[in-house]
Amino acid sequence: MSVQRVRTFRVLLVVLAFANTSRAVVDDVVDVLRLGKEIGEEVISSWDVFGKPFNATGGVDIPVFRRREREILARLNLVSRSIEKLDLGLNKIGEVAYFLAKNRENKPTRLELRLNEMSDLLNRVASSNRLMREYVGLQEELERSTLLDFAEGCVSHDHGALPGLLERIHALVVPPHKNLLGRGILQLLNDDLEEEDSDVCVLQMSPHQLIYDMYNTIALTEIKGYAMMQFSWMLLRIYGRGNFTQEASLTRQRYAERTGQTATAARAALARANRKLYRCDPQEYTKDTYAEVTRLLQGYVENEVDMNTDGTCKENCAFYTLAERHDCYKEQFCAKQAACNGRIIDCQYIDSDMWVCPASPKSQRRYEWIQYENGRTLGKADASCRQGTTKVDSWWRWTLTHCSYCFCLCEDSESISERFFSLREALADIENNKVVTGMRLVKLGKVFHLQVYEGALAERGFVESSTEVAVKAFDPAHVGVTQGVDYHTLTYERRAIDLDELDAPAGHVLTGARFRMIGAHLHFEIRATPFNYTTGKLAPEKSQWISNDNTEGSHMPRTKIQLYKPDIPTRQQTHLHINSQHDQYIEFTHSDFDADAAQSTVPFIDIQPVVPTKALNTKGASLLSGAGIYHRGGRGSGGFLGVKILTYDYSKHVKAEPPPTEFVDEAETTEFVPVIN
Repeated sequence: MSVQRVRTFRVLLVVLAFANTSRAVVDDVVDVLRLGKEIGEEVISSWDVFGKPFNATGGVDIPVFRRREREILARLNLVSRSIEKLDLGLNKIGEVAYFLAKNRENKPTRLELRLNEMSDLLNRVASSNRLMREYVGLQEELERSTLLDFAEGCVSHDHGALPGLLERIHALVVPPHKNLLGRGILQLLNDDLEEEDSDVCVLQMSPHQLIYDMYNTIALTEIKGYAMMQFSWMLLRIYGRGNFTQEASLTRQRYAERTGQTATAARAALARANRKLYRCDPQEYTKDTYAEVTRLLQGYVENEVDMNTDGTCKENCAFYTLAERHDCYKEQFCAKQAACNGRIIDCQYIDSDMWVCPASPKSQRRYEWIQYENGRTLGKADASCRQGTTKVDSWWRWTLTHCSYCFCLCEDSESISERFFSLREALADIENNKVVTGMRLVKLGKVFHLQVYEGALAERGFVESSTEVAVKAFDPAHVGVTQGVDYHTLTYERRAIDLDELDAPAGHVLTGARFRMIGAHLHFEIRATPFNYTTGKLAPEKSQWISNDNTEGSHMPRTKIQLYKPDIPTRQQTHLHINSQHDQYIEFTHSDFDADAAQSTVPFIDIQPVVPTKALNTKGASLLSGAGIYHRGGRGSGGFLGVKILTYDYSKHVKAEPPPTEFVDEAETTEFVPVIN
């Protein structure tokens, strides 16, 4: 075999090493920093072949060549599949650009134009890389001129050649003249996502996560370009077109400059990027997207004669701030509706006579609407009433006392209400090195639970695919299930829930969550566990629970979110946005009298899973460091309570190391280099 064929064979191993390491990024989660270092070492070791004595007349043992050839071909199939997976990551930038454009009615923004340009440039580099892989696989069948032409194209000074493509990609990330060209693409993306929270909801990636994945995609493209260019300089030298030691050194230097500046830009963008992720309004509200607390405080019509033990009407409705139903006087309207079997609260007088449209017996509502003779209507009245309307009139006694029908709130019996929250912990299996990868609120029977998703943590922040951790349902009425230990019951006095956003300390990840009671407030907490980023090993014995134990008696107490005339949130025609902040709380209450006859308990509960998607990797889950409870609502809406999560902060792990610099000088070699015209 000829000398140049042997050298070509050795150089092609560099390409395969690069491509196979790229597969590790997708399948074995080798991060960009390690990948760049390994490629640099492979390039240097490949250049070493030019500095070693070589017997040009002895040739190469054919069996050795055949054995290496079979090894290359056997690995080629794996390489092709891995590159195909990697291309899915590259296409994500184009998908993001398309999504942003689709969700804007005005002309494309600067960000969308740059994302489209970036997607085009990345795909051009990927196309060159695919062509290189094809040539590697067909090296025995290709003409030497084909490889030579490809190598010259990879290092050409033409604007559309590989060096020019890499410089244009870099200019989008780090503009050469910031005063003239403005911000880089990572900063533009972060600014855009801060303004449009619906983008985060639909993509189901936090801005931090999206920027980190985009940085990885760009860094991987740089590595691919660097490997192809070094490969090309080697081929050109093998074919006698020159020495190219200095050119290869300049390629290395420029690669180090670009990757270092890109890492700096990525760290700056990641430090500012929002790590929150949550769910927004679904396209259609169904029982798979929300659940309700029921019969906590519900509008209820009752005559004052039935709310005292004497059966008198000597007081007025406002007198009955806390009462019970004691009787059903002469089987009047009280006999035609389900009684309030709990406490009757905050009664008021609206008018003497009314028409009542009862709800279906299968509904959690008592009434669809109530229409008073003075013209006031509670609820959405229409011409039809499936159950038939009932005329309800107050009356006078011969003693000239007026027995008025009052409109009150009913805190119904626990046996028929659904207002329980589990206090049991929702945990990942840290003993088997698993972490929380997602979270949601879920309703099982009458009880609301926190539910987590988990995945096994591997080295360098990679998490295996999420799996749902089953929640063990229970009935609060069963023996052995204890109020205050296993669950909390919402009542008129104890119906507040704290709204907090909790993040684990540096070096910790999210491994659990729970509710507990602090005074009259339902309180949210997370469990954080320290871990080693390099090895991925958790330290379960050092886990800690984290909370914001601010109370009403503190120096700066929590602030309350006030709901203004809250209607059922599923009736809202406009999108609801998060309107709560850390260190606040909200109370469950009844829906608005006029809008809904106070028949529903608000806010509703958003039960959509919050599990981040992966952009660069086609499998695996996201690493999390925190979680919280938020309220999503607006004026005139009861809104939703939901879970938010915080993705892990990768900014501290973003850095670039320059490749090795030890090239063998041509003057020190005795190797024969043929001249090819």
